[in-house]
Amino acid sequence: MSMFKKVFGDQPEKHEKIDLSKRFSLLSRVGQGSMSRVWRAEDAMNGRFVAIKILDKEKTDRFEARFAGLNKPTEADIALTLKHPNIVRTLECGWTLEDEMYLVMEYVEGSGLGLLVDLQSDQMRRYRLRYMIQIGEALSHFHANNWIHRDVCPRNILVTEDNQIKVIDFGLTIPDTPDFRKPGNRTGTANYLAPELIRRQSTDHRVDVFSYAVTCFEMYTKRHPWDAAMTLDAVQQHINLPPLQIIDLVPKLDPDIADIIMRGLESNPANRWQTVNEMVKALRGVEARLVRKTRELLIKQKQTAAHRKSNGKTAKGGTAGSTGSDSSKQKSRRAKDEDAANEVPQKNGDKATEPKVSSDAAVETQTKKKPSRTTSGKSGKSKSTKSKNGKKQTAGADNATAQNSGDESDDGLAVPDVAQKARSETAKPRTESPAAAEIDDTEEGDSDEVV
Repeated sequence: MSMFKKVFGDQPEKHEKIDLSKRFSLLSRVGQGSMSRVWRAEDAMNGRFVAIKILDKEKTDRFEARFAGLNKPTEADIALTLKHPNIVRTLECGWTLEDEMYLVMEYVEGSGLGLLVDLQSDQMRRYRLRYMIQIGEALSHFHANNWIHRDVCPRNILVTEDNQIKVIDFGLTIPDTPDFRKPGNRTGTANYLAPELIRRQSTDHRVDVFSYAVTCFEMYTKRHPWDAAMTLDAVQQHINLPPLQIIDLVPKLDPDIADIIMRGLESNPANRWQTVNEMVKALRGVEARLVRKTRELLIKQKQTAAHRKSNGKTAKGGTAGSTGSDSSKQKSRRAKDEDAANEVPQKNGDKATEPKVSSDAAVETQTKKKPSRTTSGKSGKSKSTKSKNGKKQTAGADNATAQNSGDESDDGLAVPDVAQKARSETAKPRTESPAAAEIDDTEEGDSDEVV
């Protein structure tokens, strides 16, 4: 055997190749990167829609050559070990007739996180704290299985239609072992590279903590903690300049969230969160506090509405919240309405005018045309009936209070609060669709390489 190796050298491992076109119908291109292309396809065996990622052989071999002699696992080897609800699921893998590796993955309906960052829509503002926690849980699964993702950024994260995170792209993922943590491998997306990578120092899973914190920073501010960098020289600012303070850019942000993100951006890995789990635990603590605060606010609003309702009733079931002046005016209008009902004509030249509609009837007519908004829960509903226009005013005041309370902070809390209901009535309709996701994810899978 040793003589055979001396003569012929190490031979590449043989593997079975298949014709993808006989098994899958490639429907449309949904991703294009520097090292791969991704297709939306239909599996002829079961009619299921899947995503097929085909790796560029030449570029993949060039990247793998950086780890010569280390027996680095392939992207398919890594992907098949990852089973987590916030990581895109890889179903199978193989080799094409052109000797290119392919991965068959679940097809995710939704949009890229990068698109939501750019839009800063109501969806992003409401759910971003939940998104951050789910991203962290996905990274924790990577680290628990002794992998380092090495390319955490919004373009490698998808958001499903039911607001679930899916982390994608394992092209730069490496084992979390001493051989792969040695200095020298500086591949990644420039704006998310940890300082120790730039300095060519030894690395570990804390490079993912840094990239994760940059992603969270961007979700709140729509920018990076440093000026955008396209070259390695520009990336040096990660070392030489402190990051921008997120609280200066988003003054209404909860201070605890701001502190959690800024700690993840520490230049010295020893000063960062030592694990992603620690950072996620801190975020969960803030989430629990904000949920309690929101629930207390809702209870207080309902109690205030009930108090106004009980105090607004008069002995005869009159309208709520009327002043003395308003009461006298209403009595005057009722007297005129009674005259009209008794068909007492009012001269206007030679013609008698038609009887006026009573004020109560007018309120009823207006209510039918413009039904009052309802607040969250059954107790918040407002019914418009005769002589109860005061209730309509109360409901409107409650909605206004909820709107103001919702604007006091910018924490990204996904709870069914009244403030969110008020905002949603004026929010623009969502435009997420598979087509939108396809456009946004054209860079899926492959990173800006810094050598």
